Parts: sequence; structure tokens; C-alpha cells
Amino acid sequence: MTRVYGLHEIELNPGVNEEEFENFVRTEMANAPMPSGWSFRLLKGNRGERNGKYLALIDIESVEARDRFAPDSGLSEEAERFDEENKEIAEPMWQKWATFSPTKFGENSIFTDYLVLET
Repeated sequence: MTRVYGLHEIELNPGVNEEEFENFVRTEMANAPMPSGWSFRLLKGNRGERNGKYLALIDIESVEARDRFAPDSGLSEEAERFDEENKEIAEPMWQKWATFSPTKFGENSIFTDYLVLET
């Protein structure tokens, strides 16, 4: 099985306090349900072109696990069920996310999925 890393650039809304954003991700998003085989990490640039900017690293155990939830055609029925089952947590979390960032994964984010190549 080939592991997938989804890298999503995150832009912050003007005037956002970075410490508050990081704390929100560390506390509220860290406890949010994720599909089986998926994990989320927030990265912050330390050097280079995106120094000081944020990136979401979504680690997915396989292409198959990604495609079960996020095929090329949008969200799958399984993803829609997952969202519905977790909406009491997810909806307020995404509403709060929107106060920090206009970026919504899979909708308006600049992203690339990378496959791990074995050497």
C-alpha cells in the first residue's frame, strides 16, 4: 500500500493572532475525529519561500484510504456519512476555523497529494 501525504497551503485572515490559531489547532482540531487511517499535522515555515506561513500535512495510510473518502469526483458517500455522524463536532470546529482562515480543504485550498516512493 502506498502512503499519501496531502500538503495544503493555509492562508490566515488579516489580523489573525497566530498564537490563537495555533492553540485552536492544538486543542480543538487535535481532538476532532478523522477517517480511519488519516492524521493531521499543522506545519509552519521556518525558512524559504513560505517562511512564517502554514501548511497542513494530511497523512493517509494509502491511496485506497484517500479515495474511499476523497475520490477525484468530490466527497464519497462514505465521507458524507462520516461528516453527518460527526457534525456536532465538525460544524462548530469549521465555523471557528473560518474565523482564522478562508482555506477550506478540498474546496479552495492550494494542495498537492504526494505518494511515498519506496527506495
